[in-house]
Amino acid sequence: MTDIFHYTRCPAPTSTGVSAGLGILQAGLRDHGLDARALQDIPDPEIRRHHFEHGIANLMREGGNIPAIWARSHGADTRLLGITWLDEFQAVIVREDSEFTDVASLGGHRFALPLSSGHRLDVSRITSVRGIQQALRYAGLGLDAVTLVDARDLRGVLPGQTGGESFDAELALLDQGHVDAVWLKSAAGVAALRSGRYRAVLRIDQLSDPLLRVNNGTPRTLTFHADFIAARPEVVRRILADAQGAVARIAQDRARLWAILAGETGQSPEDAEAAFQSFVPENLLPSLTVDRLAALQDQADFLLAQGLIPEHVDVAGWALDWNDLPNADRAA
Repeated sequence: MTDIFHYTRCPAPTSTGVSAGLGILQAGLRDHGLDARALQDIPDPEIRRHHFEHGIANLMREGGNIPAIWARSHGADTRLLGITWLDEFQAVIVREDSEFTDVASLGGHRFALPLSSGHRLDVSRITSVRGIQQALRYAGLGLDAVTLVDARDLRGVLPGQTGGESFDAELALLDQGHVDAVWLKSAAGVAALRSGRYRAVLRIDQLSDPLLRVNNGTPRTLTFHADFIAARPEVVRRILADAQGAVARIAQDRARLWAILAGETGQSPEDAEAAFQSFVPENLLPSLTVDRLAALQDQADFLLAQGLIPEHVDVAGWALDWNDLPNADRAA
C-alpha cells in the first residue's frame, strides 16, 4: 500500500480538520510511515474526484454526509467510523424590503437553486433542495408548493476542490427580483445576512426537532475504505484518538478554533464563530449514537426518495464501532 495517505478538507468543521489544523494528524501519520496529503492539494483530478467517490483505499473522508452516502450507495467499500453533530447556521432569507414574513407565506413563490456544471455530484444543489424541503416541511408544505429557479454557479470550482462556500449566484437572483427567497448556511450565509441587505424568515438550525435540522452538514460523517481498515487498523485507531485529543485541546483555545474554521470555510473568524456558535467538544467528537445514526438514516432515505442515489443505504449496517476494529496482528 502506498506511503501517501489522503484526507479530505471540507468547508466545514470536522474533528480531523481540527487535528490537521493543529498538525496532529500529520505527525501521527508520520509515526506510521505515512505522508499526509490533503486531497484538494493533489493536482491530479483522477485522484481528487475520490472526495466524492471514495474509490481509493488510502483515503479518509470526514465532512458532509451526501458524498459519503452517495459513494456507499454506488458500491464504494467504505465503513462509517463516526458521526459528528455540530449545528451550523441554516436560514431561509428574503430581501430586507420583502413583504414575506415567514416560510408559510412563501408558498407559491420562487426559491433560488444553485446549479454547478461539470460535477457528477452537485452537492450544493442537493443541499439546497434539502434545506428548502426542511423549511417547507416545518411550515406544513412540500417542495411542490414552490418554484425552484436555477442559479448557475460560474466560479468554475473543479471536482474535489472546496474553494470555500458561496451563495453569490442565488443572491444575485434575489437582488434582481428573479426569486423571492434563498436558503443558505454556514459562515458564508452569516456573512450574507450580516450585509444588512437580507432578512431571515426562518433559522432552521434553531428548530427544536433535530430531524428538521438534518442536511449535508448535519450530521457529518467520518469514513474509511474497508481495505485500509483491514490492512492498517492501528493507523485508523491513531487517527481517531488524535482527532479526539485535538478537539479536547481546541476547546481550550476558541480563538484558534475560529481561525481554523475560518480557513476551512473561506470566511472571517467572526463569521465562523457566528455560524458554529453551538460548539461544545461533544458536538465534534465522532460517535455512533442511536440519535446520530437515526438522523443519518433520515438523510439517506431522503436522498433515495428524491432519486439522488441508486440504492438504499442501511446506515446501521454501514457503521463500524471503533471497538470492533481488527487487531493489527490479525490484520497482518
